[in-house]
Amino acid sequence: MTLFRQLMITIIAIFSLMLAVVMGINFNTTKGYLIGQLTSTTQDSATSLSMSVSDFMALEDYASVGSSINAVFDSGYFSEVRIHVYATEQDIVRSNETKIDGVPSWFIQLIDFKVPVAKAVISNGWNELGQVYITGSAGYGYHQLWLASRDLLISFFVIGAITLIVGSFALRYLFRPLVELEKQAEAIQQRRFLKMTNVPKTRELKSVVLSMNRMAEKLEKEFASEVETAQWLQAKAFKDPVSGLGNRNFFESQIKSHFVGRERGVDGLIFVSLADLAKLNNERGYESADMFIQSAADVLSKKVATISSFSTLARLSGADFVLLIPNIDHSQLKQIVEDIMTDLLELNVASISYSSYVANIGAISVDGQVDRAGAMSQADSALREAKRAGANMTKVLDSNIGQRLSLSRADWKDVLELTIKRESFKLQKQKVVMLDSSSDDVLTTSHEEVFMGLEHAGKEYHAGYFIGLAEQFDLGEKIDTVIVSQVIHYIQSRNLTVPLTVNLSMSSFSKASFIDWLDRTLGLLSADVKNKLMFEISEQSVLLEESQANVLAQILKKHHVSFGIDNVGKQFSAFQYLQTLMPDYVKVDSSYTRMAAGKESESFFMHTLCKMFNSLNIEVIATGVESERQLMALKRFDVVGAQGFYIGRSQDM
Repeated sequence: MTLFRQLMITIIAIFSLMLAVVMGINFNTTKGYLIGQLTSTTQDSATSLSMSVSDFMALEDYASVGSSINAVFDSGYFSEVRIHVYATEQDIVRSNETKIDGVPSWFIQLIDFKVPVAKAVISNGWNELGQVYITGSAGYGYHQLWLASRDLLISFFVIGAITLIVGSFALRYLFRPLVELEKQAEAIQQRRFLKMTNVPKTRELKSVVLSMNRMAEKLEKEFASEVETAQWLQAKAFKDPVSGLGNRNFFESQIKSHFVGRERGVDGLIFVSLADLAKLNNERGYESADMFIQSAADVLSKKVATISSFSTLARLSGADFVLLIPNIDHSQLKQIVEDIMTDLLELNVASISYSSYVANIGAISVDGQVDRAGAMSQADSALREAKRAGANMTKVLDSNIGQRLSLSRADWKDVLELTIKRESFKLQKQKVVMLDSSSDDVLTTSHEEVFMGLEHAGKEYHAGYFIGLAEQFDLGEKIDTVIVSQVIHYIQSRNLTVPLTVNLSMSSFSKASFIDWLDRTLGLLSADVKNKLMFEISEQSVLLEESQANVLAQILKKHHVSFGIDNVGKQFSAFQYLQTLMPDYVKVDSSYTRMAAGKESESFFMHTLCKMFNSLNIEVIATGVESERQLMALKRFDVVGAQGFYIGRSQDM
């Protein structure tokens, strides 16, 4: 219960107690006054009547006595006037049934109003002739008590209502600093370090606000230091200081992760070798050589930005660069190589290269049947052939993929559109387990990630074969719509014990139409279904569409649907976006799983990342777990979950 409600209840309780006390005092006072007045009136009337009828009683004129009784009865609030005649031992009586109008029956039953009875002796000289008895009327007393109680109660309710309304506004005004403090505390919990600018004048609240501001400032500096340390370690381990690209360690970690991936399609691997870099360094100095390297890196980076956010670009050695492009066909690869060479030749025009001989490029198209060593060897062979061919020459090999692929681009488009129309994607799921250090044998499943594929002409294709083409055909939104619908239907038709996680592509959540559809769809689902549904987006897509990713996050939070970010740490990026999105969990790139089980310096980097994520109350899940050694190593860190072939392979849904 809020402090505001507690205070309002306290005020109501005090006010009610005051009402009860005042009403009790007022009621008893009024009741005593009425009884006293009625007693006095009846006694006066009895005395007056006894004196007025004494002469009539002496003459035994009982008719005149009756007339006197009627006169007295009609002049006051009496229920009975009676004269007892000693001579005849008879009573002369005038009475009337007590009628109480305008008073509730419950009030009459609740109140015990003692009606006074007055007596007076009738005498003539020294002789007592009779006695007068006058009983007052209870109706008058009840009526006056009811009016007094009702008016007092109405007055208290009116005054109480006005007091509560005014008091509530006053309390809300006084509590505004507390409300702001609550928002500030929640923001700090989410690592959004807000500071209150409106400092209250109340001494106690002012002290609390200033203390909270100092704490927020200190925590902000500590978190910024954690982020800076993580970025520094990442750059130290994986970033080339001259080109600003990833170094050999970065590329090796990424290509290892890629080639053990569950859904590899057709990849393009490009080697770029700059010409005469050593001569440029010796004759013009290291600054000219560095400028050549940096300019070439800029050319490659700009080209990668137009291709795919999932590409990996790195500098292998002094003059050599490497580019891995997933999900690309051979004709596209050839065009990319030609474009890169054309842009590199501009460096000679700008007098950045040593001579007109700028570079050579070798490239290879490989599919899932070619391993990492084979791909690197074939790409290196293509580069050597390009160098043998002469200055600024290129060589692109296809690794006999054309003989193995039976579908053209046009065929793929028809297959994808037909599969979308029929909603016939093949779905698989892979479990993600919780790492409980107290139990080495039993790993509890946290959720299961959904992967898609399709079947055509009796052959199954995983997403790696067609997802790149789907993006080129602008079918990503339609595919994600179908997948989400299939998963929701699967959840509704089965009694699941763990949630299912759906990956959303950037081409989907970057469109307002998909966000609106998802919002409406989630709004129609029951709470049980939404508890069994989760979503993931990649870090690469977040960095390119952060504003739309934030919109998606707000929609999912509105419907109480959990979501996470995949492939975290794969890019050279600051992690400030996590403070905005505040996902429920992150899945770190599989390269960090190998680092956790590697050298101490590499495992320290993993420890720093996990510490930073946990400081945001974001759970960390490791991916690409392929051995028991890696699993055991992960338990040393703040990692709550794990996923990979060692945990469990994908299973059909």
